[in-house]
Amino acid sequence: MGQNQSTGDVLDAVNQVDTTEKAAAGAQKEGGTKLYKYVATASGDGNWELASSNARPRFYDSNEDSNTSGKKDFFLEIEQGDVDVHVDAELNYVLDVKQRRVTFSANETIYALKFPNDTACRAFGEQLNDAVFYNQYGVDNDDDSRAKVMDDYASTLFSKDTERMFEPMEVDTTTAQDDAAAAASDAYTPEKLKEKQAKEMALDEDAINGIIMGAGENNYLMRGRRFDVLRNLEGGGVEDKGVCFTLTPAKGAACSTPSLSTRKTRGTAATAEVAAVGAGFTPSKVLLTHGERRMNLLTPENRNVLHHADIEVGKIVSTFSFQKDDVEIPIADIASDYKAAQMEEHSQFLGLDQNRLCRWDLRDRRGVVQESPAVNYVAGKDYSRGTNFTCMATSGDGFVAVGSRDGRIRLYNSKTLTQAKTSIPGLGAPITAIDVTYDGKWVLATTDHYLMLVKTTYTDDKGRPANGFESRMGGRGSVPRLLRLKPEDAIKTQNAKFTKGKFTWITEGGQSERWIVAGCGRFSVVWNFTKIRTAGTESIGYGGLPTSMDYFLRAKEEEVVDVQFVHQKYMRDSEQAALVVATPHSLFNLA
Repeated sequence: MGQNQSTGDVLDAVNQVDTTEKAAAGAQKEGGTKLYKYVATASGDGNWELASSNARPRFYDSNEDSNTSGKKDFFLEIEQGDVDVHVDAELNYVLDVKQRRVTFSANETIYALKFPNDTACRAFGEQLNDAVFYNQYGVDNDDDSRAKVMDDYASTLFSKDTERMFEPMEVDTTTAQDDAAAAASDAYTPEKLKEKQAKEMALDEDAINGIIMGAGENNYLMRGRRFDVLRNLEGGGVEDKGVCFTLTPAKGAACSTPSLSTRKTRGTAATAEVAAVGAGFTPSKVLLTHGERRMNLLTPENRNVLHHADIEVGKIVSTFSFQKDDVEIPIADIASDYKAAQMEEHSQFLGLDQNRLCRWDLRDRRGVVQESPAVNYVAGKDYSRGTNFTCMATSGDGFVAVGSRDGRIRLYNSKTLTQAKTSIPGLGAPITAIDVTYDGKWVLATTDHYLMLVKTTYTDDKGRPANGFESRMGGRGSVPRLLRLKPEDAIKTQNAKFTKGKFTWITEGGQSERWIVAGCGRFSVVWNFTKIRTAGTESIGYGGLPTSMDYFLRAKEEEVVDVQFVHQKYMRDSEQAALVVATPHSLFNLA
């Protein structure tokens, strides 16, 4: 859009959806635009019903008659369809070019506009993006405006270059035979099950609230204050070892070394002994370390404190305070220094708070085990304000990806944490979880209603391959891709939030992640990562980004509280991924 052409002029042109004579002629020949309404059934599925065979969508400015400031506020109205909705991120729309259809949610209902030809569909989608951009940022959707409000990646979000958006993110180097084998061994085709109406179940002290996956023999199921020990199985999956333990600080000293723990076969006696130990604490974050024989733990009661436990004896052996320049500081999240760190004798780890990213070491500067009450601060940066960090993850080489509350993704190399090499703006939704592939070429960010997949490699100005973790990527990277549910499936999940999106778990080079998984209410959602990065897409979502809605849903009777891949070495073969799914009162192996 040119600078001298106002958004109002362009949006007025959409009163007649087909903006070219060719599109208009095609529309008359092929019939008008149809509006469908999605009607849910008692079984949880649904049907599309025709609401209007001659729908006339148009955008209008609600401030047009009373506006003195010059600011506009755009709505979408569909005549003969009884739709009048504000155009914003909550519209939750998807443009499917192949089907010439735009699906969107409005007034707690799912609608679909079916256009008579490709040109009309694309024209409507472009105007829709323009309206959303203006309502969100208050300026026209042109190159200069995107550069001002979005910094890096300005050329990708809300871009007019739609052809680029449908291209594959990566060249597929597999053979047709490999693809056929992958399709034949796809273990995630959903069964048609009649799910009962889900009722929220009250959590109790035995409720599961997380899974700590190990690459060695054991995994750990968090049940509030108790850890149940699970055994990794060859070929995928886990089984209960019938062993549990509780880590409890010493009585009367929340930050002291504990004196008691339990490690017993579960049952009445074990439960009684756990209760006798004391209240203990419920960890907010657990990190395996030192060859998976130890744990670092954070607790919500005191974010200035790190507990260090010896799993083999079932005790917290040290409790440190987080200090910088002799001043205690809070830490909200911890992460391994690199993907394989928990499997090795490595004492360093990363810490994150709202405006702080830093590295810590359990050994002091002389290289011996800490005896002081403070964990050793190695390096990092305290930002004065505004970063609003929420989560972090590392690659095999220690690259660090950090998500934030405003949707921004920052990429740091392994040597310094003081300045992000690349800062990628999101779409405004807070990032609740983040993951990085082992080779550092892909980042996956989870938000409540979509996952965003970002390729970090690009070609620099001199034609050389580069990586956004090591140099500033700017707008030279590939277009990010959104992973979302179909609007009709959002109804099935009762608009539940995505949680804990992650790649297949790999801790050594020479392999590649093949799957992506996330929780969503009572469902686990699985995407084929190989297909996503090597195939084009026919769909565009919010911000004009390519959107993948090719996934598998697996339902449970309770809400999914955690979903994890088992380590790559326990998978049956490279074409399948073994999953462990936890609900408050059940654990499932999916393979």
